[in-house]
Amino acid sequence: MSTKQIIGVFDDEALLLKATQKLKSHGVNIRDIYGPSADHDLIKNLTRESKLPYLSVFTGILTILLTFAFVYYVTVIDYPLHYGGKPVFAFPSLVVVMYLLCILITGAFTTFSFLTSEKMFPGKAPRLVDPRAAIDRFYLVLERNFNPDEITEWLREEGAEEIIEKETEA
Repeated sequence: MSTKQIIGVFDDEALLLKATQKLKSHGVNIRDIYGPSADHDLIKNLTRESKLPYLSVFTGILTILLTFAFVYYVTVIDYPLHYGGKPVFAFPSLVVVMYLLCILITGAFTTFSFLTSEKMFPGKAPRLVDPRAAIDRFYLVLERNFNPDEITEWLREEGAEEIIEKETEA
């Protein structure tokens, strides 16, 4: 299924930010922005809050609890060793193991979650609108959910150098 897109080419981040604010206020669907550098104001304007930090904290807490439960089960219930009058379960020596497993599993799970949510799989070819997007231009990719003439006029008002209409595969 192909989708029709309008692409505005900008040479300045400030103009791009103004254009995104205006287009968003008019209800135009902004599909993506390509550029040589990241602008934090643009990212705040166009993205919603990520759930990844909450998922990471939950994974860390779950890892600590499961590690504690596993070690407790093994040392106290399943195979207790009594030697030298020492206690069967020693919590202080377990803290380091819980901490290291928490970091290892949470880091791996967070990385995997990010890559799957962004659909970044090994061997996937990058999708660039134009090679100049990685060098010196900013590309604002819009869906054609409005009258294309109106969108083109709004882009020209906001200082777009070039406006391209393109049909792409979804």
